[in-house]
Amino acid sequence: MTNASSDVAGPRPRDSLGCSVEKLDEDRTIDGGNMTFHRKRSARAPAGRVSTPATGRGYLIGVSASGGHRRRIIREHHSTVHEFEENSIYVRTFSDDYRADLNGSFDFMLLEVSHSALERITDGADIKGVTELNSVAGHADPVLGGMLGALFATVDGQAGRSALFVDQLSAAIGIHLVRQYGNGRAAGKGRRLSMRSQSLLKDLAQSRLAGDVTVEELAGICQLSQATFLRAFRETLGKTPHQWLSQQRIEKAIHLLEFTQAPLREIATLCGFSDQSHFTRAFVQAMGATPGVWRRHRQS
Repeated sequence: MTNASSDVAGPRPRDSLGCSVEKLDEDRTIDGGNMTFHRKRSARAPAGRVSTPATGRGYLIGVSASGGHRRRIIREHHSTVHEFEENSIYVRTFSDDYRADLNGSFDFMLLEVSHSALERITDGADIKGVTELNSVAGHADPVLGGMLGALFATVDGQAGRSALFVDQLSAAIGIHLVRQYGNGRAAGKGRRLSMRSQSLLKDLAQSRLAGDVTVEELAGICQLSQATFLRAFRETLGKTPHQWLSQQRIEKAIHLLEFTQAPLREIATLCGFSDQSHFTRAFVQAMGATPGVWRRHRQS
């Protein structure tokens, strides 16, 4: 869908997904290990037809963050029109040629997963026989929309996320994808973490408070798949690994505040907070007072 003026100006630059990258209000990418996440937003859909030739890249999943988007997907002998409301999803394989005309607003959270990554996700999700994802378009999936929204949400005006938070959400998103859109079946039953596993997890967390910890590492210590581990973790401890690690950091900070004279900035670093202001916000949320006020109260 080009016109004379666009022909004169030359071809528009396009991203790896076949979309024009001109005038995007937001264009962000997050590396999630097994998946790559994108957030692309503009008041109007990218100009021109989206077109990607068949490749072996795997799958692309898109979730509309708001309504008002329409696309006509063009196939060899026919085309279909789909209205995308908030949390409407599409799943498509890169192994087929893809052509689509986009209209209306454009506000999508996207994730790309390769065939090898899909295999790894399947192995960690207690799902048997998943060899592909089923293609859908316009299907509502508020669960996936909520998880992707949390991944791209800003906190205190910042878009950064801890490595464990991204890894934890990536694992949950991958499990959801293979369970909802994979062609296999679930296996295995839920379980709780043993006291020994909980002790090993705490030892690892205390030794790595200032570094990155992944769900894969935590699950490996417990000798569980990632899917079974995440279910067992929440069932046993009543929180996510990210929330639990934050609690471990606060507990370490409390010990240092009470029994050392280390400066607040140093404590923030030792406990894995990005800076002193991050430490203060987290401490106030957990303890109801700033670290300095809490320390003075304990010392008095």
